[in-house]
Amino acid sequence: MVRNDFPIDRERHSRIKFELDRRGLSLAEIARRVGVGLPAVSSVSLGRSRSARIEAHLAQALGMTAPKLFPERYPEENKGGAA
Repeated sequence: MVRNDFPIDRERHSRIKFELDRRGLSLAEIARRVGVGLPAVSSVSLGRSRSARIEAHLAQALGMTAPKLFPERYPEENKGGAA
């Protein structure tokens, strides 16, 4: 996991938790699936740190890609406008 310069995004964190809950999941379940502790997943969801593996698991659980869920972290994959 890597610390980053992006601001903490509590709104996205709340949306992630809400959408996981709608699917019968939680940040704790994602942590179990990835094999890390809940604080690591929460830290990534909030934007305090980066982990491509955790980002990918969160996005997959929500039916999207990591670049769509965390666009500021993947600027090269989000160039060219809306698809």
